[in-house]
Amino acid sequence: MGKVKTAIPGLDELIEGGYVENDVIIVTGGPGAGKTTFGIQYLVGGAMNYNEPGVLVVMEETPSRMIRDMWRFGWDIERLISQKKIKIIYADPFKYTKFVKIPDSSPIGIVAATKNIGDIFKQIQTEVEAVKAKRVFIDSITSIKLSSGERDVRQIVSEFIKNLEFLDCTTLMTSEIQDAQEFSVEEYLSSGVIKLHIFRVGGSRVRAIEILKMRGVKHDETLHPYDIQEKGIIVHPGETVMIDEVSLLGTAGAK
Repeated sequence: MGKVKTAIPGLDELIEGGYVENDVIIVTGGPGAGKTTFGIQYLVGGAMNYNEPGVLVVMEETPSRMIRDMWRFGWDIERLISQKKIKIIYADPFKYTKFVKIPDSSPIGIVAATKNIGDIFKQIQTEVEAVKAKRVFIDSITSIKLSSGERDVRQIVSEFIKNLEFLDCTTLMTSEIQDAQEFSVEEYLSSGVIKLHIFRVGGSRVRAIEILKMRGVKHDETLHPYDIQEKGIIVHPGETVMIDEVSLLGTAGAK
């Protein structure tokens, strides 16, 4: 059973050295938790440090905005694209995509996928093969759920995740917390679930990571603090966050 490095300092120590190869992992959390940063760091770290190309599937933000926002960490995604180490698919599944400028002729090689979920997966498969990707990051699965009928959501998400497991890639997907739900369908169906919390301690915010599920891995179940620093997210495996000392901030979905 192969392991895939997370590219998040301190996280590998909590999950026996990394994600299980070819698994699908859900990253969930509330506003400002850093879900998108978490996933981009996984792709960029794989491309730069482990020679593992990746595919980024953007379903909400425009690719140009995401690339711009990641510059704050010094991540030159455009250069990685030019080196064929990262490929971006812009796949907005909503019916009102006519209000968004689709970058069909982007100079940095962004691919615009159609709205149909089957076609989106085929496009992912094509780009994975094109760059020989070993990592995929999808931001976010919530967009697929919101664009589907309520009765169809479980079937669509289930088929999507099952297909991803056959890509010979290790996939991260973000999922936004909606209302006061305890668990989402994608959390039940995926191999792993990582939750990013934001708590308030007095007048300060404390971020904590929790490994809710990681099949095939003996994972740490303690809440550990993490920071979003100049070079990305860092987990502190030697420290803990005591739940009775903090209060949970709002958890409406966000990046």
